[in-house]
Amino acid sequence: MILAVGDLIDEIAVRLVAPWRRGSDATARITRRRGGSAANVAVAAVAAGGRARFLGAIGDDSTGSALLAALQAAGVEAHLQRSGRSPSIIVVVEPDGERTMLPDRGVAMNLVHPGPTIFDSVSWLHAPAYSLFGEPLARTTRQLFADARQRGIPASLDASSIGALAAWGPEESRRQFAELGATCLFANAEETEYLDLRNRPLQGITCILKRGSDEAEVRGEDGELLAVAAPDTLPLGVDTTGAGDAFAGGFLVARASDAPWEDALYAGHVAAQKHLLQQQHHEEAE
Repeated sequence: MILAVGDLIDEIAVRLVAPWRRGSDATARITRRRGGSAANVAVAAVAAGGRARFLGAIGDDSTGSALLAALQAAGVEAHLQRSGRSPSIIVVVEPDGERTMLPDRGVAMNLVHPGPTIFDSVSWLHAPAYSLFGEPLARTTRQLFADARQRGIPASLDASSIGALAAWGPEESRRQFAELGATCLFANAEETEYLDLRNRPLQGITCILKRGSDEAEVRGEDGELLAVAAPDTLPLGVDTTGAGDAFAGGFLVARASDAPWEDALYAGHVAAQKHLLQQQHHEEAE
């Protein structure tokens, strides 16, 4: 059972057919879907053959009800605290695949600790770094990580984005991550460079370095390379939003089952590939 803590969000994807010009029109394809980094990880974990529990706050509105239904349809056990207006995000995908995200997290940051039963049957805790911003969500997330340590439950953190981490800067981000006491840290190439993880590994934390369609790595707390896995061929020209979260979901199910690092990396790639193929199918059906 993977427990994922964070955002469940109404995602509006705007895929530009041609580069836009400020103050003018730009042809686009617009789709609406369930999103949120933590929710994506939970869905991918179930798709990878595991079980997942999602903990988060959403609105007490029709959008929130639709998000809940989508999560349950994916087989995720949902523990939601509901009030107000549901969070939303606009994801602008340019023709070259570059993404810009405009989040309105709203009530997602209102999450309070639900009590010890949230850990029943849990074998792994996961949260994106987004869950460390905004109160009381950040305080709740830190307490959940502390609870996991006391219970001997491994926990992972995703660096999320440089845009989010810029509120702290690289050194404060490193300090916050080390203080949290995560077992593993997921980071893409840009986040790895921003946090200087290759030259200065975080003590006590194993880093999983994601590089999209390139090979992924596992590096120990001393920087030693523990495993490398190259991906299968991935579909091209597809909106990659959520692929990194899918990778994490597949990886965590494998590791929670005591799979070797190499097998966990491969499971992550398979999960990301499955997610992208689903995105491709959805886009072709529109």
